[in-house]
Amino acid sequence: MEFLSLLLMILGVTFFGVPSLYYLYLWRASSKSWNLSIDNSHLPLVSVLIPAYNEEKTIRFKLLNMSKVAYEKEKIQIILVDDGSTDNTIREARNFAQEHPELEFTIMQGQGRTGKSVALNNALKIAKHDIIVVTDADTFWSRDILVQALPFFSDVSVGALSGRQTLLGSERETLSTQTERVYQDLTYGLIKLGESKIHSTIIYHGLFSAYSRKYLNEFNLETDDSGTALDIVQNGGRTIFIPAAKCYEVPTRSWKAKITTKLRRANQLLAIYGKCLKLLFSRRLRLPLRIAVPEVFIFLVNPTLFILLSITILFFLATHLSYLMITVIILSFLLIIPSKFRLIFLEAVQDYIVLFLALLFLVSGEKFSMWETLDESRSMLDENMLKRYNLI
Repeated sequence: MEFLSLLLMILGVTFFGVPSLYYLYLWRASSKSWNLSIDNSHLPLVSVLIPAYNEEKTIRFKLLNMSKVAYEKEKIQIILVDDGSTDNTIREARNFAQEHPELEFTIMQGQGRTGKSVALNNALKIAKHDIIVVTDADTFWSRDILVQALPFFSDVSVGALSGRQTLLGSERETLSTQTERVYQDLTYGLIKLGESKIHSTIIYHGLFSAYSRKYLNEFNLETDDSGTALDIVQNGGRTIFIPAAKCYEVPTRSWKAKITTKLRRANQLLAIYGKCLKLLFSRRLRLPLRIAVPEVFIFLVNPTLFILLSITILFFLATHLSYLMITVIILSFLLIIPSKFRLIFLEAVQDYIVLFLALLFLVSGEKFSMWETLDESRSMLDENMLKRYNLI
């Protein structure tokens, strides 16, 4: 009994303690000013790469959104790189190009599926400008996103930057969507901003990511956006997050679609932090240790601790019936506390289960190299939703 209690205490303190201390550190860092030299008049030429696969339902909305961005059209080169679509994506894009001759718009048509990173590297060969921006075909930008983000490249230490991912709202949001909003508030409002103020964050996404060719050799073939961010850090650049650069996506409504998406992202993040661990042991990691070590622990160690802690709790409660009653009361209390705390609890449990499953996939050698279109989110997208957010 004493051993079980001691084990429960050690697991609990370690599982909760390390993330709590790190998040407190990031909370303090996120409120500090940028240690960068930023010229707000710096608005460089950009090449925007849009990878697409079977996006006939969204591509016109995407391109229309791009045409509304408040940035000089002469400074923007747009390259749609198709990864072997079997629907009408190319036809929709060509029709749009004919209707908007004011845009410098190129379509690269693939002959078969190669994966997102290969498609981006193909587009990189014809990109003309020193700033490369990547954005997925089913995501949308706020009109001032480039004006808010690109001046940060005036500091020569900045190698890449990403924007604030936001879910497009609907009249009736599912519990899956509500918990995802809680996750994004924590990730973007605290973690990514705090890490950026310290030095760099390598948690990147496909909604809006911009790169300086000074540090970008090619897009990472194994781990997409975040893998490329780590490569840039290793090349001597900083990879930062800009909260004012807002970008939007349609949320998944069902748990199945959400878990599928999260598993793919988690699989890649675990692979990236596994690489960080190897670089750390070989003393070649250029990401500051005060960021790398806690992140490696949270992503690679804590998921297993979560499972061990859960099993230990079950054994403990099975042998201590009085504590079982207290636990039931505490869980019942979750039904009456403010909804945000319930959402935080549900999202945390879900995320650690996903991370543990992704860890099992990673150990078994399972990789998620191809991205798939989610018909569920595409079916929710309509013109009125985008107009409500002033995106088209």
